[in-house]
Amino acid sequence: MPWPQNFPVYAQLQQAFNMQALKYSAPVVALARWWYSFRTRGVEQWVFVATTGRSGTLTLVDLFSQVPHCVALHEPYPVMHDHLLHSASYRDTASVEQFYRKRKAINIRRSAVGAKTYLEANHLFIKSFGDQAASDFGDRLRVIHLIRDPASVAHSIYQLQDQPGTIEGNRWWLDYKAPTNLIPLADELENHPNYSHPYYKGLWYWFEIEARVQHWRERWPSLPVITFHTEDFSSHQAVRRLFAGLNIVLSDQQIESMITVRRHQRAHQKRQAPLSMADRQAMTNAFLGLLEQRGFSLPKTYQRYADDPV
Repeated sequence: MPWPQNFPVYAQLQQAFNMQALKYSAPVVALARWWYSFRTRGVEQWVFVATTGRSGTLTLVDLFSQVPHCVALHEPYPVMHDHLLHSASYRDTASVEQFYRKRKAINIRRSAVGAKTYLEANHLFIKSFGDQAASDFGDRLRVIHLIRDPASVAHSIYQLQDQPGTIEGNRWWLDYKAPTNLIPLADELENHPNYSHPYYKGLWYWFEIEARVQHWRERWPSLPVITFHTEDFSSHQAVRRLFAGLNIVLSDQQIESMITVRRHQRAHQKRQAPLSMADRQAMTNAFLGLLEQRGFSLPKTYQRYADDPV
């Protein structure tokens, strides 16, 4: 039975709905975008992070938070996961573009008021709104390609027990059944007795993200991409090169103080006992064999870990 219109809760819900409709109406969105674009006209670069996650994004934010005139945020609202990630993965680009234009683009600019550099460490960038951001910010957009070795990423996801294919995994990581995947291995990951272990789904995710980063770079060849490895957070020279790639000049003393930032450990999130190093290595090698068998080339970014596995 419907609520009567004089019912207090009904009236409050109706008012809230009307306010939401007004807030995201075309005139209000256009005005908000103009206003925050005007207030952020001094932002010299909009920096986003292309990464798998579980890769040191919090540490990266800690580094950039110490840079003068820089706003550095970790997965700020709206993150662009859940139904938006599903829309991006299942070719509903209209929904993603509409949400980006009405909400994400305005929130980014609102957060950047007064800054010269805006950095957003958000692994959803490469999965759900990378093209929209590139079109939006043009030649002021920069990307940090943050890479952690595949075995560590896959093992971290395995210990969280939210690998692709689970409800949480599909909300945050990727759905290995999605038609837009560049490395389609759904049958093997779901049905093959040799590759159905959850660890393989994390490995697939790492290689899928690297393939997507490469695809994005080919789509936007003029936009700068700076590669940085998670293992180099304690390296003075590597951190210096990272900042130099963004034309951020810092003294040796500033960099030295930055690299002493505590690496973030989130062991409390892990639900599963670790796999042995031998098991991890054996399964990683088996997955590499599967990729070769299916005709997928290993990304150049993997070479570092092939030469020196972690």
